[in-house]
Amino acid sequence: MKNSTAIVFAVLVIGALMQSSLAAAQSSSEVALVLNKQTPYPVEPGGIVNVEVAFQNNGSTSGSITLEVVPSEPFTLLPGEDSVKTFARIDALKSVTETYKFKVSESAVSSTYDLEFRYYPPNNPDSYITKNMPIVVQGTPKIVIKDITTEPSRVQPGDEVRVSVTLLNEGSGKASHAQASLDAEADAVTGEKLIFPALSGGFYYIGDFGPGEEKTAEFTLRVDNDAEYKTYMSSLDIEYTTESGEDGSVQYDVGLPIEGRPILEVLNSEIERNEFKVEMNNIGTASAKGIKIALVQNGENRGVSVVSEIKAGKYKAVRFADYEAGAGILNISYYDESNMLHTKSLDVYIEKPNTSSESGVSPLAVYGLLVLAAAEGYYIWRLRKKLRRK
Repeated sequence: MKNSTAIVFAVLVIGALMQSSLAAAQSSSEVALVLNKQTPYPVEPGGIVNVEVAFQNNGSTSGSITLEVVPSEPFTLLPGEDSVKTFARIDALKSVTETYKFKVSESAVSSTYDLEFRYYPPNNPDSYITKNMPIVVQGTPKIVIKDITTEPSRVQPGDEVRVSVTLLNEGSGKASHAQASLDAEADAVTGEKLIFPALSGGFYYIGDFGPGEEKTAEFTLRVDNDAEYKTYMSSLDIEYTTESGEDGSVQYDVGLPIEGRPILEVLNSEIERNEFKVEMNNIGTASAKGIKIALVQNGENRGVSVVSEIKAGKYKAVRFADYEAGAGILNISYYDESNMLHTKSLDVYIEKPNTSSESGVSPLAVYGLLVLAAAEGYYIWRLRKKLRRK
């Protein structure tokens, strides 16, 4: 009798469990899990995304139901977030929502990823239904300047210069059809441009520019001969298309330093007041400073003259008291605006000084005076002779 009672009790318990499972299964079939929203949309690699899902009950009031999220790369559930949550009931034709926060891997590429959710009766986790939610991850390009070089490294007026700009996409998305242009700004006073592209040298096509990639844009510019010693500003404009098909652009100010070039030449040389005078002319575009000029004849240093500065387009005279007629060499050294030393040697020829000319009376003048004196003497002699006859 006791065994029969135990068997009947076991059958009743199993039946109850089967009815409960059947009811839960029927309830689950009437409940749908949907993605309500993703914030932000799209999310960038390395960012935080909020995913809101909702249970929608399309039938009668349901029993309890358990929801579990099973994140995989590139998603990681943030600390403090519960991966398993149970809802006691969902009223008929109603819905309940739940929000999860995930960290997106920085190495994720732009794509749509499935985020797996499972829901099942609380007492039967192995009997689950899987629902994948599409989460859109999309990177944004961020193009920055990494380095700028010029060839030649020291740019001077009149030069043709190649400007190489190394760019880095430190963003999380690809830039497509990227192109760059470099254009010098006009002078604020005259409105003229002293730096301008050589032919099409102000434009460079970059193409596709992926995250973490480096690209070098190269430009060829000409510097006007009238350019001064200063930094001229140019505008670097970069345009591209984002992965969402939108137009993107970024602009940078790029400074191009121009170094003026002093060039010293002999404008004139002559003997003046028993000194050898040399006029030094700066035909360059920048000041020459700390100038030393040494006169060398027959391997002997005859003297050194020092000038503090000769500005561009100006000249100054130096003098040497010790010299001799004949060939000589002027050894010249000076510094430019960037304190770079320049040296050069110029040949000179010193004419033999005219002693008569230096005394102030020329031979012709002396001869004229003698003739005049003789004529005057003859006139006086004739005049006296005539007076005696009377």
